[in-house]
Amino acid sequence: MPVGSLMTEVILAIVSIIVASTIATVYISNMSQAADLQKLQLAKIKEETEYNCRIVFAYSSRSSNTIMLWVKNNGAKQISPQLVKHSEILLISSNNVKYLLYGDYTPSWTYNLPNDIDGDNKWDPSETLEVTIKLDETIIEGDYTIKLILFNGRTCEYTFSV
Repeated sequence: MPVGSLMTEVILAIVSIIVASTIATVYISNMSQAADLQKLQLAKIKEETEYNCRIVFAYSSRSSNTIMLWVKNNGAKQISPQLVKHSEILLISSNNVKYLLYGDYTPSWTYNLPNDIDGDNKWDPSETLEVTIKLDETIIEGDYTIKLILFNGRTCEYTFSV
């Protein structure tokens, strides 16, 4: 076998090894990125199940400037008063949207825990939050949608008529 042919085969073998290792490195790197992405998605799903809510009922009478709202914590974790106060409320009607923050001013909302089972002043799973929304104008007859946006961006909504 001539030396030139042997050198060609050695060079081709070395190039093949380099190409194979490059492909393997790219493949392993992509697999690692996919695993990281899956971990992030699982963490998001976990947070969504840990902190969740469901509006049970909303009520207001005509010509009132107050809306009462009852919200159930159907997540797996308790929510501290500080985090409850960082929630936001959207009141949506056919011709208006009100963005409401927690506070003692108008328009805003406040809350209490009428069935604080363990008395810790935290919104525990299965406990109901009683929300009072104070508006700067009276409620008129029509359909309304209320969206409660928790501190983590999770929302629950309820539609009612006055």
